[in-house]
Amino acid sequence: MNASKKIMNQGKKEETISTSSAPKTNSKVKLGGASDGPGMKTYVLGGFCVALILILCIGVGIQQFKPSTVLKIDGEKITMDDMMYPIYERESKYLPSNEIYESYLGTSIWDTGYMGTDSTVDSNVTNAEGLKQEIINAETEYAVLYNEAVKAKYKLTKDEEKDARSQAKKAVKGLSFVQKLQLNISEKKLSKRFEKRILADRYKADQKKTTDATVNEKDAIKNVSKKDLRQYDVQYYSFAKKSTDSSTGTETKLTDKQIKEYTKKLNELAAKAKTAKDFTKLLGSKKESGVTYNSGNFTEKEGWSTYLSDANLKKIKKMKNGEISGVITDSSTGYTMLIKMVNNNSNKSYDSACDEAITSAKQTAYNEWLAKLEKKHQIKKYDSVWNDVKIGTVTTSIVTADDLSKMAEADSSSSESK
Repeated sequence: MNASKKIMNQGKKEETISTSSAPKTNSKVKLGGASDGPGMKTYVLGGFCVALILILCIGVGIQQFKPSTVLKIDGEKITMDDMMYPIYERESKYLPSNEIYESYLGTSIWDTGYMGTDSTVDSNVTNAEGLKQEIINAETEYAVLYNEAVKAKYKLTKDEEKDARSQAKKAVKGLSFVQKLQLNISEKKLSKRFEKRILADRYKADQKKTTDATVNEKDAIKNVSKKDLRQYDVQYYSFAKKSTDSSTGTETKLTDKQIKEYTKKLNELAAKAKTAKDFTKLLGSKKESGVTYNSGNFTEKEGWSTYLSDANLKKIKKMKNGEISGVITDSSTGYTMLIKMVNNNSNKSYDSACDEAITSAKQTAYNEWLAKLEKKHQIKKYDSVWNDVKIGTVTTSIVTADDLSKMAEADSSSSESK
């Protein structure tokens, strides 16, 4: 990519710089015969040079960006070439699901709501916008934490160095020479990147022990309602008057004859359940068309509206543990069901909500610490470069969904053969 950089740097304009002390928060870059004589050698060499130049130019054209500086942190420049891998990481994660989103939801996965993990990103933005902010935040965080780790005399262990090399090898597996060239990556480059990440992550883990300790867990869960999150665990046999094929979207309705047949079957299962030792095995090994067995749960507040009306749900909530209902036909939902109450007072949803609240409080404490830390570092973001980035279009034509599918299949086959 150095050759392409020289080409692109000709006539390069000075970028507009905006200074930021911390990431914005919201209440959330691969490739005849010697006996033909000197003339042929010249042609072969010339052809090779032309091909190399074309590859470089194609790579540049696909990137659509000059290797301009995106970030400058403590004097160290992070260019668009450097940003190609973190962009590829995100795009390759979501691209395989894009076809499903476009087919069934009528929108791309990039235009749907943010699906990433950065708690400082506004959840109301599109996935493309959110991932873009997530990338810039993460690269800033890694750079700052790495510099702090070095300052604190942190050093990589032999195992960590080995881990970095292993991660790099896995990251480039399946990619062609041209793809790696266009993404501006190699095992050597990625090993260095992962070494920095690993050291930064260790430093982060050590600092989080301190920030986590500042969180009052009782205060964190005070607004979590145990009453609203009372969970009911059930087992049930059921059928629906109509269903929708998940692959085609086609709706199918049962005939009156089928409804009568399946209802009769549920009544037979209800009678059998009175003396059966195992409610889950009433169908035995025979699969009854239309009637299926499942287990599930619902909470006091959310209810179970997919299957039951409020009136029928109220009856189910009154059931004792181990009690089995009669056959219930719910005209509002179209379901006919036979239900067994397994646990009418489970704490699982409440405990899960408490864990989430505590985790969120700890993440907030860390985010506040990081924001203060970043103010102590020189951070410049080059908006005129980064503003032109559109997640979902940067590396998706370099490594396509089909490429990713083939890579996944090859990886799966390799794992199975071991």
